[in-house]
Amino acid sequence: MGGRLELRNVYKDFGGFKLDNVNLTLEAGEYYVLVGPTGSGKTLLLETINGFHRVDYGVVLFDSRDITDLPPSKRSVGYVPQTPNLNDQQTVRENIEFIVRLRGLPGDWSREIQGVMDMMSLGPMAGKKALNLSGGERRKVALARAIILKPDLLLLDEPLSSLDVASKQALRDEIRLIHRYLGCTVIHVTHNQQEALELATRMGVMRRGGIVNSGTVQEVFDDPVDEYAARFLGYENIYEAEPAETGRVTKMRLGDVTLRAAKSPQEAQTRVGIHGDDVSIHARTPVNVHDNVFRGRVAEYIDTGPSVTVTLDIGVELRINQSKRRFLEQGFDRGDMVWVQFSPEAVKQLAP
Repeated sequence: MGGRLELRNVYKDFGGFKLDNVNLTLEAGEYYVLVGPTGSGKTLLLETINGFHRVDYGVVLFDSRDITDLPPSKRSVGYVPQTPNLNDQQTVRENIEFIVRLRGLPGDWSREIQGVMDMMSLGPMAGKKALNLSGGERRKVALARAIILKPDLLLLDEPLSSLDVASKQALRDEIRLIHRYLGCTVIHVTHNQQEALELATRMGVMRRGGIVNSGTVQEVFDDPVDEYAARFLGYENIYEAEPAETGRVTKMRLGDVTLRAAKSPQEAQTRVGIHGDDVSIHARTPVNVHDNVFRGRVAEYIDTGPSVTVTLDIGVELRINQSKRRFLEQGFDRGDMVWVQFSPEAVKQLAP
């Protein structure tokens, strides 16, 4: 079963890039997804937790045990790197067996190995050399190697990247099954916010070696700490703003446009953000007098497959996402005048 992970003021200078006093607590069995752009320190953090890098100062605790200075082999951690480190000349089964031999574990592990292979549907390819595996199959073998020893903590570095849609969905289901089967604590790093929505119990946003937002998935999406976090979470509509009125209802001025906001800005919050998924468009005037309602013009729309990205002019440019089916049913076209609606809760106060 999983264990409780604590990082206390973990600092690591890695050739000029720093993990900067990272603090994080994960309860046993949590599935934590860490998002952030390339270069934000996600991989370095995983490698440090796994013991590949010695911290300059700070403490790593697992179930209240100090593991800061333990080598990787002494930590109950399974790690899947971005690029699966398989032996191409070995078969699938031999690659999994290698981990058991590497640890020098006694006894017959054939039953456990077969059980993991069956769980991950690797049995039919047991004798296939890793050289001949597809990208998705290689990721599955890497996962099998990581969990064969039933780790208490599983670290996944971009496990679904560079896969086609079908392979990504299948592997996501495998990961969900593994988490349920092992009950382990998981840290999963990715660029893809959708993975957090589908897998995480909690999530964080990483920037320049630090975790700037952390909480439940809903908390992080609903309350981004600043413009950086908001943009990474898909908030495309971010504006300089100033309070026009505060009190029972806060009003924020964006040039000639005034918005109703559920919360008043705190010190240093000089911008507002609106997620495109929180905005709807209508042919007729919406009746909810408590919402933000504007008359606007369809400036542009882009068909992205299952959805449509619509750019609206309401005095400021506003981009929204709508299902393709809904957009086609409404019959809007470029230049059409529409009504735009979003709630005060959709207006987020942001620091720069």
